[in-house]
Amino acid sequence: MNDYSIEPVVNSELYEVEEIRHLYDLFDVISVHKVQNPLLWGLYTLRKNEMEINNKNITVNEWLLYHVTATKNVQSIAENNLDWRFTSRCRYGKGVCFSYCPLYANRYASCAQGSMSTVDYDENIMNILVNMGFPREAVKRALFYTNNQGLGSATKWLMDHITDNNFAEPFFPSRHDSKISIERAFIICRVLVQRIKDVSVNYNLNVIPNVFDTAKSTNGMVYVKFNDYEFYPQYIVYYREHHFSQYADPYSCNFNHYYSVDQ
Repeated sequence: MNDYSIEPVVNSELYEVEEIRHLYDLFDVISVHKVQNPLLWGLYTLRKNEMEINNKNITVNEWLLYHVTATKNVQSIAENNLDWRFTSRCRYGKGVCFSYCPLYANRYASCAQGSMSTVDYDENIMNILVNMGFPREAVKRALFYTNNQGLGSATKWLMDHITDNNFAEPFFPSRHDSKISIERAFIICRVLVQRIKDVSVNYNLNVIPNVFDTAKSTNGMVYVKFNDYEFYPQYIVYYREHHFSQYADPYSCNFNHYYSVDQ
């Protein structure tokens, strides 16, 4: 069994890590945690050493980059790391995607995961209302628009909207559907980058030639890693969007990522 922990980040570290500070400016940050996983850290360090030995003339850069996921995935990532095998949308190859821009990571991770995967419905209330005879899709709407506030709120919403034309149709919530803001998690990872290949959007691309370790999108926003242990999940930031982060243009924000992580 992998021995790991997720510890709250102390105040000083919140200010010292630039990638965390950015998030406070752009999102409603709920809490920040640090992953302590000796096994993953050891494998990451070993892989870094291997890369340095195999290509002594090329620097192994170590960047802090953003990955966004649903909150239900956090524990698995902290224990087992991000896994390219779960990639479902492969614009730049079948790997784990990162970005130096948190706005971009948030926006396109939402599209990639599908909004359904980011909503945690209260299963107890769901089962009660379904057993009462309400359609499951209608119950999803009720729980979403009442923000899981309880059986009474959901029941009232259902009764108020029971004559809606789309009452029982499949529900695909969008983050712009209401004022409700869905909780997600940024995984701020240490990422090893040595030899980069620029790639265009190609849904048929699985991996890049093995002389490269990292794919970079032609727009410069996305970095894709294909090899295990070339990234380590260092921080977890639970957050919600606010008005600015929902509509801000990722290309208008300048985040400098060309620096080494402090050891």
